[in-house]
Amino acid sequence: MRTQRGTYSEQVNENLLEIEYEYHYAPATHYDQEEEGVEITKVLADGRDITDFFWGFFDTEIFHDKVLDYARNK
Repeated sequence: MRTQRGTYSEQVNENLLEIEYEYHYAPATHYDQEEEGVEITKVLADGRDITDFFWGFFDTEIFHDKVLDYARNK
């Protein structure tokens, strides 16, 4: 399994949102299907840690999908 760490950035209103993640990928084999996933590990807004706030008040499913798409194409 391959693991890649990175940061996805997006401007939200007047704040720079930086989402740190770990992307896990294992290609399909003759015996197993392809596996992939992304784990959001930390969220910063203008350099301030807002990870707990992010989980409570953001639509995390949308950001999860954006981060996964970003990690796949990196």
